[in-house]
Amino acid sequence: MKKGIGILLIAGGIIFGVTCTGLLFTEGIFYFFLLFLLAFPLFMAGQWLRIGQTLRKQSLVKFTSIFVQVTLLIPSIFLVFNNYAKLKNETFAREGFLWFQPTSSPTIGLIGTLLLIALVLSIMPKILFGWTHGGKQLTGLILSLFVLTAAFLFITWNDYQAIHEEEGIVVSTWWGKQQTVDWSSVESVEITPYVLKRVANKYSKEPVFAWMFEFKQTNGDRISFKRTDLSTYNLEQSQRVKEQIEKENIPLSVGQMDEATTKWYELELQMENLNPDPFNEFFNK
Repeated sequence: MKKGIGILLIAGGIIFGVTCTGLLFTEGIFYFFLLFLLAFPLFMAGQWLRIGQTLRKQSLVKFTSIFVQVTLLIPSIFLVFNNYAKLKNETFAREGFLWFQPTSSPTIGLIGTLLLIALVLSIMPKILFGWTHGGKQLTGLILSLFVLTAAFLFITWNDYQAIHEEEGIVVSTWWGKQQTVDWSSVESVEITPYVLKRVANKYSKEPVFAWMFEFKQTNGDRISFKRTDLSTYNLEQSQRVKEQIEKENIPLSVGQMDEATTKWYELELQMENLNPDPFNEFFNK
């Protein structure tokens, strides 16, 4: 019984700690104190219950090291990956951009995410069992994944796509191809709200509400832009794109939400304490 409760407390401490780390870089230093005043004691209490004995100096050092590495190192890797996308936005964004997407293809984003996850999973045994665990083979794997991930991010630095108010859709691929689809080449646009089952660049794996702009060209090709997270900023950005599409007299349709999508849409509006009226107007609800 005590062991089971201890494991739950350990899991709770880690989840709380990871959350605090994520909020530390966006909401301020307050979450640093929460990390060590609440999350850490919760984690250590769980370890005490799990092993069923007094924590010795050696075990205290070990468990403290595990907690710090899991709650600080692992989230920091994800934050670096997330800030990489923000840095691309700041580097390539120019006047007239209504929307910027850091990859020109979902496949590029998926590969980057899988490399990141593989790197984190390979590091976890070292954190849990000591950095000598796994020997040279595991160390070599970690170094190889690190180099491969860094090389991938370097190679795909110039890969992005954007929506420009005058030029239309701007696509830059990682192999150096530049393409601009002017507004006159866009036959129609559809806005599709949906539920995204997993969000790779977040710590939470709960389904989230998302929406997509899909541009159908006169030659039949399609280019899509996706957005998650209901926020005033994302709404204003999407509204500017919508207004530009209407300004160009391009046929625009908004897909209807099914029951599951409506559920998450309304839930996120409540959780973020957002005024639903402008969102309902945008999604034609």
